[in-house]
Amino acid sequence: MENQDKKRVLIIEAALKRFAHYGLSKTTMTEIAKDISFSKALLYYYFPDKLSLYVSTIEYLMQIMSRDLVRSIDKTTTSTEGVLKLLQKRQSYIQKYYNLFESNQIIGNDLPKGLNEKFQRARTFEAIILSSLFSRGIASGELAMEDPKLATDIFIDALSGIHFNILTKDKNIQPAREQFKQIFIKERMFAEIFLSGLQSRH
Repeated sequence: MENQDKKRVLIIEAALKRFAHYGLSKTTMTEIAKDISFSKALLYYYFPDKLSLYVSTIEYLMQIMSRDLVRSIDKTTTSTEGVLKLLQKRQSYIQKYYNLFESNQIIGNDLPKGLNEKFQRARTFEAIILSSLFSRGIASGELAMEDPKLATDIFIDALSGIHFNILTKDKNIQPAREQFKQIFIKERMFAEIFLSGLQSRH
């Protein structure tokens, strides 16, 4: 069983490299199999089609991102630093794996059910981290707020608004690379203003 799991991870890691470099549409199962010297039959044993492999690849990447995010935030000394680190880490992953995330646009509204759930879990995870950072700020006396959960909701809604406004201005579904930079600059500035407004005054 352990050997099977290793093979599965090898396939996913090879797919991640391919999808990140070429995107979903320009990657074939044959190429992934060739990269790791596996037969195509073995690939199809683990993944019935390219889309199911893509979903597993996204999930695998999200697990890597989550662990990296927690480690990085644990090293920060203030809540403000933690929130800015979260935004910066998210931006760097989006830039690095742009072609992988852009493939969601190709799939369009027909996102596989499993993929929608994974994105929802990622959003929930991000909300939990933000809420814990706000709570940490209250405990240390850095931030003053009555309801960290409400503050988290407002913060996330505002970030979504920044994202949405940039996209609708250029009539895009998925931001281009340059737009992601604009989004990050605005997110960072908003975070600094938002958190400075919550700084404890005593």
